[in-house]
Amino acid sequence: MEEQLQQIFNSKYKNKTLYNHFCELYYQMQENKYYNAKNLEDFEDLSNFIKENRFYHVPLKSADEVNNLKDKTFPWQEYCSKLMQLMQFKAKQINANIQNFLKLNTLLNIVGYGVNDEDAYIIQQCLKQIAQRDPNIQSVRFWGKILAQQKDYFVIEVTLNKQIKEPQPPDCDEKLNEYVHYVTQDLLDDWALLPQITRKQMEACRYITYVFSGNLNKNITQYPYFEGKEKHLLKAQILRITHANLLAPRGLYKYEDETKTIGFEDEFKMPESAELATMDAWVHLPAYILKQGRITFYEDPSLKEEELNQMKESDPEQERLKSIKDDKPFEQNEGNWLIKVFGETQQYTNQEEQALSYQVVLLRNYLWPGAVTVSNSNEYLSVYFGYGLKNQQHSFNPLSPKDVQDDPEDIDEVPEPNPREQPDELEPDSDDERRREQERREAELQQQQE
Repeated sequence: MEEQLQQIFNSKYKNKTLYNHFCELYYQMQENKYYNAKNLEDFEDLSNFIKENRFYHVPLKSADEVNNLKDKTFPWQEYCSKLMQLMQFKAKQINANIQNFLKLNTLLNIVGYGVNDEDAYIIQQCLKQIAQRDPNIQSVRFWGKILAQQKDYFVIEVTLNKQIKEPQPPDCDEKLNEYVHYVTQDLLDDWALLPQITRKQMEACRYITYVFSGNLNKNITQYPYFEGKEKHLLKAQILRITHANLLAPRGLYKYEDETKTIGFEDEFKMPESAELATMDAWVHLPAYILKQGRITFYEDPSLKEEELNQMKESDPEQERLKSIKDDKPFEQNEGNWLIKVFGETQQYTNQEEQALSYQVVLLRNYLWPGAVTVSNSNEYLSVYFGYGLKNQQHSFNPLSPKDVQDDPEDIDEVPEPNPREQPDELEPDSDDERRREQERREAELQQQQE
């Protein structure tokens, strides 16, 4: 205790200790005849007066320190310097397919999900920078934004050349980590590469409801146990959202059974806006993630054949390029997607007598709030803006408490069974004693009769 008090008295504020302050305060109370402390408030006023009017000596800086002073930079100057570096970036020869987000942002603004023009230009420059990092990158697109408690995550999705196979975690197939994602919390800062995830991490994240904090290295303390940090959980949730909400117009891709791959259809024409406003015109591009946390079923050698067959029946693999019309309906809705049409619905014809429309179609997922797909008769894109949570929480409707019951009837009071005089015969306590007492009485009665 004495050591702690000594540390408190030796604590300094502008080269003055607490002990020096108390000494000066005591001196002023003795010398100042006009000061008369009546309560603690007066004592506090004098203490504040001494602090405010005390002379604090600040040692002068040396000549070297004065000559080498750095110019003070304001936050807006640092922002402008980073923005100038990004604007002056000139991409070299890039073989990757880069999304034209600056143009597609106009479709998002029409339906109310877009960003401002300044951020759209910065995102477009970031897509070029990431496309130049690796020559094996095949395509780059802006994935969306994950909202967090401290700072939100901006996400960019990258697909690599399929001929290059990277090492995968154990028990994990190649198709699960097919998409690579970069995240940042400031569009002018560096982008961090999210790690690959394992089958157990994907399987555990299905049972976790977690609002991201904004710290990639934060440990996840949730039930069930998640083996990894926030960056692993973030990657798992991004993959779940991607495989459930990344759509494509029907007929744009084709699935080859022999190679089990998806490729572009040579003769494809974008449907008209009226046709795009139906569920039959859209299909799921990525594969379905099984409850095992894999794309393909994993046959565990430790399980029996009957158990494996039951697992396959309960969670079968779904066909590729499945129509969104076949999705499980959400609650009382007809399907899992809400379709809305924005803009002018009038049909026009151009000079070549081709159909022309200015309407924009929005598809919004009920199960994943924030996942949208926007399209017109020429182009489309899928983005996500949300907390990364699934809409599976049932509303909590607490029941009203029951009526308060009446008090029970009072029991009549009786005196304690403690007689003043001891009775001649005591009642036996146990059954054995009663039985022995009964036998003794019968024996005495038989002797009297004889």
